Parts: sequence; structure tokens; C-alpha cells
Amino acid sequence: MATFEFENLKEAHPSMIPLPDQRPVIFLDIDDVLCVHRTLNTTQVLLALAGDETVNAVEVWQQIFYSHAVENLRLLNEEFRPWFVISSSWTLHLTREQLFATFEATGMAFVAGNLHEHWCTPRDDDSYRLVEIDAWLDAYAWKGSRQMAPAPYVIIDDVLSGQSLVGSHLEQCTVFCNASAGFLFPQLKAARRVLSAGLGRK
Repeated sequence: MATFEFENLKEAHPSMIPLPDQRPVIFLDIDDVLCVHRTLNTTQVLLALAGDETVNAVEVWQQIFYSHAVENLRLLNEEFRPWFVISSSWTLHLTREQLFATFEATGMAFVAGNLHEHWCTPRDDDSYRLVEIDAWLDAYAWKGSRQMAPAPYVIIDDVLSGQSLVGSHLEQCTVFCNASAGFLFPQLKAARRVLSAGLGRK
């Protein structure tokens, strides 16, 4: 696994006005945000994608993601039409094509079809969420002059994998899901507030 270097990370992203044509970005974790099942994980997903008969593929696709979390994410997508950037340990195990197929198979074509060109945050086994997202923002969100703000964004994570975000300069843009609970209605409302504020909506 390649090791990523995280250099020149900003201590804070200044509050500035985004360009009017910028689509917002959702940094999306998967475990404990969409996947709350205790026995289904990337292992079963990879087997189902490979057509391995030791797993019930229909069951995997029906149960791997929590239906209420998927529906809440769909509502957020319909309202804001964002790009999605996957910020999850799943990117260590699945390729972009495998994640695309997984989203398609689980009723999440709206995520598959709106993956950002730079579709995941850089990560390795030793990295953590704060530097991963900061590195993505430094590499892809700032265009031209640093006086121009990046597109509005929200980070949807859980309180365990997103622990490094707590108390950081990214906390105000982060919506935390409770472990094993997923992206529920209170988190949907919080994500709406973050994106609306970033877009300058009342």
C-alpha cells in the first residue's frame, strides 16, 4: 500500500464566499454512517461482486446499507446536488469501480453517478480523517488564488473514525453519526444546515 504524505496542511480554512457555480461536496464515510450491520462488511461485498456462491448476494445488497441512512442521504442529494468524495477505510479494500458497482447494487446510483473526479481522500493504514480531508482540500478544492474559497462542503462521519475531527478546524463542517446508528434524521438536518450556510442560504 502506498504511503501518502500530508504536507502544508492549513491550520484553518478562512471563511470566504464560494464561487457561484461551485457544486457542494460531501465527504462520506461508510462504516457507521451507511453500513451499520455487525456481520456484513467489505469482505462480503467483495465476494458478492465476484459472484462467489458462498455468500447470498441479494442479502448483501439488501442489508449492507441501512435503508433509513440511504434515504436520508438521497434527500440531501436531491436538495443540494453535491459531488461525493469517499472518506472511508473502504477505499483501502475496494477500487473506484467496485465501489461504483456497490452503490449501484444498493439503490445508491445517485452517489455512483456523482462521484467527484478525485473520488476519495488519500489514505493509508496509518492516516486519520483530519489529515486525509485536509490533504484533499489542499490538493483539489483551492483553485487559483487562495483568496477564493473552496466549494461548500460537509463531512459526514461517525464519532469513532472521525475522532480526529473533534475540536479541529473542520469540526464545524462535520456531522457526526453515532456508532451503529447511521445517518439518521437529526444528522440530515445538521448536514442541511452546514451546506446551506456554506451556500449563503438563509
